[in-house]
Amino acid sequence: MSMEPEVPHIEVDDETKDVIREMLSQMEAPVTIRLFTSQRCGDRETNWCVPTEELVDLVSDLAPPSKVHVEKYRWEQDPDAFGKFGVDVARVPVIMVVSGHITYYGAPLGEEVRAFIETVVRVSNGRTGLRAKTRDVLKQLSSNSDAKNVVIMTMVTPSCPYCPYAVLMANMFAYESQGKVRSLVVEAMENPDIADMYGVTGVPTVILKTDDDMGNVEFIGVPPESDLLNRVLEYSSR
Repeated sequence: MSMEPEVPHIEVDDETKDVIREMLSQMEAPVTIRLFTSQRCGDRETNWCVPTEELVDLVSDLAPPSKVHVEKYRWEQDPDAFGKFGVDVARVPVIMVVSGHITYYGAPLGEEVRAFIETVVRVSNGRTGLRAKTRDVLKQLSSNSDAKNVVIMTMVTPSCPYCPYAVLMANMFAYESQGKVRSLVVEAMENPDIADMYGVTGVPTVILKTDDDMGNVEFIGVPPESDLLNRVLEYSSR
């Protein structure tokens, strides 16, 4: 007798919902979340598209009215959208925030939930928590046509307690730079080929790259903000 693959779900009690609702109450401007899924999620040992969609729906439901707009795209129904937004169906579930400047490969579950929600809140109210100097440099970088685009790729796992801090910093770099720096959050267990490519043995692992090359591992652990900024500037001037 064949067994159906296990489909994980997120379980959130009322107390946790109250905490999430309180976090989201700080939102000011609307935020759009794009979610990309496919039946191909079921080809894996577990189907991570299901809990990812549940998380996105939960955030939308608990946010103040009209503050979170969710766009859902399923490969089998709208493959053109995957091409339009540059999404590889092999990476689903994929989440995009801020026009794709912030992108998740894999489900932001476990410890990553709080960083995802905090990202939505900070994008909404425009308060990134970065130092004034960092914000100024990133804004200058956004207007420098000679500077290369830089990707901060953060490898994470759901059980890592330090990963959310690295992710949130990278996401805010992307926001402040208006996409000149892009944040790509990669769930290592769901994307083992990427983890193997960079020899990832612990998380968070922070990789920097440009559009011209695959980049290098620059930090293992949460990088100091000033060090991350310096490395971003170095890559942007290559």
